[in-house]
Amino acid sequence: MAEDRMRSKGYMSFLIIFMGLIALLDNYLSLIETDAVGYIIAEFGMTLPEFTLWQGIFGIAAFLVFILSWFADLWGRKIGILILVLVMSVSALLIGLIGDISVWIFFILYAILILGTNVNLWTIPISEESPAKNRAINGSVAFLIGLIPLYAVIGIPIAENLGWTWMYGLFGIFGLVILVMWFFMKETKRWETDRADLKTRMGNYKESVKLLNKRDWLFVIISGAIYIFWNTSFKMMTTTVSIYFQDVIGLDAETWTSSYTFAGLSTILGALTIGIIMEKLGRIFALIYCSLGAAISILGLAFVYSPVFLILTYFFMASFLGFLLVYITEMFATKIRATGLGLALTLSRIGYVVGPLLGTALLPDVASAATLGTFQMYYVVAAVIILLPLLSFIWNKYETKSKTLETIQEEVKE
Repeated sequence: MAEDRMRSKGYMSFLIIFMGLIALLDNYLSLIETDAVGYIIAEFGMTLPEFTLWQGIFGIAAFLVFILSWFADLWGRKIGILILVLVMSVSALLIGLIGDISVWIFFILYAILILGTNVNLWTIPISEESPAKNRAINGSVAFLIGLIPLYAVIGIPIAENLGWTWMYGLFGIFGLVILVMWFFMKETKRWETDRADLKTRMGNYKESVKLLNKRDWLFVIISGAIYIFWNTSFKMMTTTVSIYFQDVIGLDAETWTSSYTFAGLSTILGALTIGIIMEKLGRIFALIYCSLGAAISILGLAFVYSPVFLILTYFFMASFLGFLLVYITEMFATKIRATGLGLALTLSRIGYVVGPLLGTALLPDVASAATLGTFQMYYVVAAVIILLPLLSFIWNKYETKSKTLETIQEEVKE
């Protein structure tokens, strides 16, 4: 597809904002659990290891993520985005309305919620509509919008005034409101170019998967594994850092809220930074930078006890996700982009199970200053896990910087 057939600057600005708001919905619903965990445990009379056990078990539902991506390949990016927003918004709203009736109702709705929160389908329209020279920057800007740390600023006030279930429910309403913008979204030109072929060859999911060649499958495995390590490590962090800093380290609630807000703000800086690094220094350098930075930050958090390392951890983890969202979508052809992304994300859901189960195995029933050593061991494991993506260089070192999507596909075939 020629670069001169891309969308107008005005439409691209609209698309980036709309996809950014979907990313904001996604990110909020993913990270609000950091402050919600304490309320949930208290509501249902659970210990932290019990919560992480059921979190891991119900996290198995996230393996169905490939279905949403397949819809986007078969019916178009616009329909895929609609389904994605509805899955996240309706389940979040229902948690607000009935999430405290029983622990099982909460976890069922939670399972549906996480089915949508990490599809990251919003990255595909931006990737397909952006010129090669702006693809990483455009994706990073949308990602940046999604990183506005509303979860850190409004989460606890919502819980204190409306109840913890509305920490989820209010953003379910937000998701339904932003669907107004969906009516103005256009189908991507790249999908429209291939739609006739897609309609005849993707009548069922099995047929769509057959479109992947050996190189595609290799990258599904590589990118899926990288995503597993990121998901596992970050899930270990987001589930426990609030309890760690307040109940183990002894931070007061006000200092914690301030620190967590700054950590959330640092994710915005991380998104900006990784976009520039990917465009100037390349995707391969970006992976090394993110992996090493995140590991060092998690170790600092465990052994220095300073909120500064909480901020750095969120900075590098956000940078890492920014890299993943850009690089994975670049590496698949248009006709299988959403399906390939969906398969990689399906593998990544292993992290949604392994991360919580590691918490069940390693964390104490009651967090206190006396359990500091246990939490340190837990975070050392998280730091080692986030270094494992560097092993991917054994099988893949392909650089996509400044290349069109069509050029990438031609070169990876060679």
